[in-house]
This record gives sequence, structure tokens and C-alpha cells, in this order.
Amino acid sequence: MVYTDIYKNLVETSLSSARAKKIKRVCVGIHYTMVEIERGGTGLAYTLLPEIKTCCELGNEISFWKGPADVVIKGYLSSHPLEVSIGLATINAIFNHRRDFLKNAISGDVFSEIKLESKDEILMIGYFEPLFKKLEGKVEKIWVIDKAREELDFRISDISSKIKLAIITSSTLVNKTIHSILENLEGIPEVLLMGPTTPLNPEVFKFTPITWLCGSIVKDPELLFRLVCEGKGATSFFKSGVLEKINLRVRG
Repeated sequence: MVYTDIYKNLVETSLSSARAKKIKRVCVGIHYTMVEIERGGTGLAYTLLPEIKTCCELGNEISFWKGPADVVIKGYLSSHPLEVSIGLATINAIFNHRRDFLKNAISGDVFSEIKLESKDEILMIGYFEPLFKKLEGKVEKIWVIDKAREELDFRISDISSKIKLAIITSSTLVNKTIHSILENLEGIPEVLLMGPTTPLNPEVFKFTPITWLCGSIVKDPELLFRLVCEGKGATSFFKSGVLEKINLRVRG
């Protein structure tokens, strides 16, 4: 199955809730981009920092501050990495303010809901160091795909038949590689999309292999804004209490 429609669906499902709303403030930090909407929610998205630094600068005709939220959201489908990060953070701000999406949410650690056995093998796409250390030794093997780590000596198709659970970093929605990843994960019992960039809208992912959305909601926008400005990342966000982990069942 082809999953390229995910990006378009994220935009289309957020537009109706974004109309008549304006952006309150934006901060593009070195790890995460934050968007807060006036009388609305606050969202995060991973910052593609190397790509932004090497890409051409946006012209003065494009402005985000106090801009219409629906126009900013459409920037997610742009090819410019800055518009992509800000657009997705705005989408997440919209979804995080939708009570109907969050009514069945489970807060905290998703592994209180998912039971793993010592014989299980896990695939991790994107290196989540705290989670890796937590699971290491409790399962048979953790396969890791991460561009910052060593070169791979395996392909997903080589190991997919023995994987019990796969974890995908939601930053794949920013660099728009998730569609090609999902094509290799069909048939895996549990597939988790994880990280502060995760859009908390199960409807978008209902026809994909993803079974859980493991994201977060913002508890303190003011402190989060300061932390993003200071170049902090997810570890600092959770330690300071500005984010609360939220898990939504997509299917199962």
C-alpha cells in the first residue's frame, strides 16, 4: 500500500479547526519548533536544522507571526524545511486542542499497556536513548536504524517477520520519509509513532500499520517557549513538566 497521502491528510483534517484562528507566536529552536495559536493549542515539531541552514532564506512576503493558522498549516506541504516544521507544529497545536481526539487518551508510559516478553525483538527507527536503555536486556534484541549511528548491515524486509514491535520517530513526518517506512512494516503486531512531533489524530493513521500514537500535550506554553528559545530538547521538556506523555490507540 502507498502511504504518501498521510501528509495531505494531516493538512486537510486540521484546516476546518484552524480557520479564523491566528498564530500567537512561533519559535524555531535548534531541536524543536513551537507554535502557539491565539485562543487555541500549542504544538511542537522537530526542527530540520541542517536542512534549514543550507536552504535558501524565506522571502519577506512569508510571515508566520500573527498569521492565519490555516495558511500556515498549508506550508507543511511546501518543500521548504522551515515552512514544513512550522506547518506541522501548527497542525499539532490544532489537534492538541481537540477534546474529541483526546477523550480516550492514556497518559504516561505506553508500555503499561503493551506487554513484551524476553523472546521478543524490537525495531527502533530513530534512536530513543532513554527507551533503549529501559528495554535493553528485557527483550531478545533491539534493532536500531538511525542516521547518526553506524552503517546498517540489515534491511527492514530482512527482519520484519520476527519483529514484535516497531517504534518510529515522528520526526519522519518532518523529513517526509514515513510513507516509505510504513510500507516495510505491514504485518508487525504493534507499531508506535513516538515523540513530541506526533500528531494526536488517530483518524489520519487508521489505514496504516501504526497501532499507537505516543505523543504529548503542552501543560505550560510559557515555560515551553522559553525552553525552545534556549535550545532545549525533549528530555528537558519532560523533566520540567511542560509536556505530558499521551498515548492514543489507533487500532488493535
